[in-house]
Formats: sequence, structure tokens, C-alpha cells
Amino acid sequence: MRGGNCEQRLVVNFAFGEEQLLLRATTRRFLDEQHALARVRAALEADETFNADIWREGAKLGWTAMLVPPELDGGSVTDQPLVDLVGIAEELGRVLSPGPFVPTNIVADAITTYGSDAQRKELPGIASGDQVAAWCLTEDGSADLSAVGVEATRTTSGFRLDGLASSVHGATIPGLLLVTARLADGGGIAHFLVRQPAVGISSRLLVGLDLTRRLAEVRFDGTTVSGDSLLGRPDQSVDLTEQGLAIATVLQAAEGVGASDHLVDATVQYAKDRMQFGRPIGSFQAIKHRLADLHITLEGMRAATYYAALAVDDKFDDATEAVTVAGSYVSDAFAYICGEALQLHGGIGFTWEHDIHLFVRRAKVNQVMYGDGSWHRERLCRVLEQDTPVEVP
Repeated sequence: MRGGNCEQRLVVNFAFGEEQLLLRATTRRFLDEQHALARVRAALEADETFNADIWREGAKLGWTAMLVPPELDGGSVTDQPLVDLVGIAEELGRVLSPGPFVPTNIVADAITTYGSDAQRKELPGIASGDQVAAWCLTEDGSADLSAVGVEATRTTSGFRLDGLASSVHGATIPGLLLVTARLADGGGIAHFLVRQPAVGISSRLLVGLDLTRRLAEVRFDGTTVSGDSLLGRPDQSVDLTEQGLAIATVLQAAEGVGASDHLVDATVQYAKDRMQFGRPIGSFQAIKHRLADLHITLEGMRAATYYAALAVDDKFDDATEAVTVAGSYVSDAFAYICGEALQLHGGIGFTWEHDIHLFVRRAKVNQVMYGDGSWHRERLCRVLEQDTPVEVP
């Protein structure tokens, strides 16, 4: 993918390059052979759906290395690492991969961009898949910083963390936590790198709608951390949060695109195979129209996601707008496609044995992870207001 300015117009090529296509094909082949949806289903009732061996093998394909510098055992396929990750995310979305792909890459990017030399030593472990990471953001699981539930109090040796973060993906696995906290002295928001397990940190598995992922509530009860655990300078905390949410929005949207693409293909095939009144139901005009609407919606999701990834990678002036558009549209569109696929499959789609309900569950949770549609639309309105000059009569 490339974006450029030609004759004062933005010209965007949404086609993946050869290296990116090879990466996607390799990832799909690996998932089909080692981690297909049938294997994900087999672990639905287990305490943990994460498979460390699969994660390490995926890391060898670059799942966790794209946002890590080459000198720290990382590296991307092209000079657009987020675009490279979008291709991987789509393939992971097709099989509803349970691994903490999104939060691990958020933390990897945050350390790469804002970490000290000592903190950046964590990156080789992330790139190799030996270490996972999670983002403890807010108390209610939203993306609104007013809901940050962890408080950081300065001590003589560093900070004490108290409070909780909810709906944390990846926190059930021992690893690295990026903790967003509110400074008790009124200094605003700060971010800390904390390794778990540790004294004063406890996690409680949340029983949620999405059966394929494990989310947790993480509580900090007098957890002491050194001053060296502070990630970035105080004046960088807002930028760090914004960058993390941008990456989260793009990668989650890409997973939704991959899942939706799989569902649309499966629904079209079902419409060809399912016979009613002596003919395939796909031959009925009403069904054709609904299938066409699914394709239109899917292409809109894909365009919004790809452009957001390009805008962030290439630092377009409208990157914030692009991310909010993807965040406000894609998760809701994913849920719409799931609902239509469920209806078009008829009775079989409502059974436990069919996979559709797993996609519906994932879509409904994605609608509220890292900011729901209304939150992103509000942000988009605020950005547009700032960019629009006000004429004074």
C-alpha cells in the first residue's frame, strides 16, 4: 500500500505488495494447519484459550516483531509496519484467534517509541513471542481517560499503584503490563511498565460474551514500582495514549475485516447450497440484495481500515480523522454482517454447533473495546471542529 500526493490530490493505492501478500499467505497456511477455528473451539471451556506454542510460532512469522526495531530482534516486511500488521490481523480475525495480538503490539510500539534503554530490553522477548503484553487502560474497559481507575502515588523510591483496570486482554497470562494511571498529586496521566506476577497485583477472569478470548479485571493493591518503570516523560502521556488507541483501533478493525470476509464467503456459499422450493435460496432476488449489501459493507470496512493504517504509518495530516472513521464504522459494520449472516443461515445459524455465534460474540465485544462507535464519532466531531475555521461576521 502506498499513499502520495499527485497534482494536489491524495492518490492511494490499496493493493498489498508482493512481500505483504506472501506474509498473508504464509500466515493463512500456518493458521489453517495449526490453529484453525476448530482448534479454537476445542478450548472454549478451558480456563485459558491462549496457546503459547502457537504464539511463538506466529512470532516467527512476524506477528509481534513488526513494531520492534531491527536492532532489538524485530523488523517489518516493508517500511510500513502497521500496514504489514493489518494483513496478519485479517488472517487472525478469520479464525477468531484468542491470542493478545492487539495489546502486545500496542505495548511493543509504546516501548519502541517512548521507552528508555533499559525498558527497550523487553522488546526482544516480545518479538520472539516469549513474552506477551497487556494494556491496563480504564476501570470500566472503555477508552475514556476519565475512567482511568488506577492511581499512582509518589514514594521515596518510585510509585505505589492502587485501583483496578477492567476488560484487559492478555492479563491472564504472566507477562508485561502497560498500566495507565492517574497521578495522585494532580500531575495528570502516566504510564508504567509492570511485570506480573508481582506482589500487590491480582487478576480475576471475567466471564464475558466472547468465548474465544479471555479478559480479566486487574487489581493493584499497594503495588510498588520503581521510578524507572515510568514510560515516557509526563508531557508525552497524551501522545502515548493516542498512539496506542490508534494502533488498537486499526488492528481490531483489521481483525473485524478478516472475520467479516470469512462470514460473507461462508454465507454466499450457504446460499448456493441451501435448496428451497427446488432451487438455491441464493437465486431469490431478496437474498441476492442482502448478499450484495454484505459485500458493499465489507468493502467499506476494508477501505476505512486500510486508509487508517496508511494514514498512521505515513503520518498523514488526517490520520486522527482516519482512525476515528475506522473506529466509528468498522466495529458496527462487523456486528451488522454477523447479524445478517445469522439470519441468512436460518435455523442452523442459531445452533451451538455452527460457528456463527462465535463471530457474533466477538463482534459485540469489539463494539465496546478501545472505544465504541459513539465515542469515536464524538472524537471525529471534535477534530473536525478544530480543523474548521470559524468565520467572524
